[in-house]
Amino acid sequence: MTTASYDLTGKTALITGGSTGIGLATARLLTARGARVLVTGRNQGRLDAAMEAVPGLEAVASDAADPGDIATLAGDVKARFGGLDILVLNAGITPFTPLEEWEAGAFTDLYDINVRGPWLGVQALRPLLREGGSVVLISSVVATRASGPTTAYGSTKAALAALGRGLVRELGAQGVRINTVSPGMIDTPAWDKTGLPDDVLSNVKDAVVASIPLARKGTAEEVAEVIGFLASPAAAYVSGADLLVDGGAVAP
Repeated sequence: MTTASYDLTGKTALITGGSTGIGLATARLLTARGARVLVTGRNQGRLDAAMEAVPGLEAVASDAADPGDIATLAGDVKARFGGLDILVLNAGITPFTPLEEWEAGAFTDLYDINVRGPWLGVQALRPLLREGGSVVLISSVVATRASGPTTAYGSTKAALAALGRGLVRELGAQGVRINTVSPGMIDTPAWDKTGLPDDVLSNVKDAVVASIPLARKGTAEEVAEVIGFLASPAAAYVSGADLLVDGGAVAP
């Protein structure tokens, strides 16, 4: 699957949580289109592997939920790029935990990473965003259809989508667009980090696939194509959208 051709030569991009999955697929796509791309992550080994996998990719270890790291990252971006054209806030965690098993500290950590981190990222990097720039937040279909062990996780993604809608006018005043992408069941390593036992996880995956009208999982590359579109001149008049990439899973 490919979108209509567009050229990002001369553009700069930052992708948080860009060492694997959707983040890495997006980094590969934007790099192929000519952009200079910097990805972040907390695992240096995965960052090294990402740079090896995508020639020309730049990477830096940075905790997307740590205010000090975010401030340092903003300084790094300014030193490397001078300014920023594309910001993809993809870093997040996906714990599938039932209500009765949640601990207060873990719940706070979930919001720190999935909601506060992107908020602080936009705040810190806004001064670097050039006119015509694009910010993309990665939400999820469970923002609108969460249940059982995905409820807490879904609430963070709903909050993130709300932040995106709220920032449309603030960023629009400087000529920057902000949109949200909400993936459904995408085949990425994030599924291995849900905390569910292997047998339960397998049953969950089967049940989710059975509920999807297109009857299959999506790929990280398919989500990256949508992110790339929103980041490109092809979406120059698109701001405030929330694009579902879910095979029709949340259709009425």
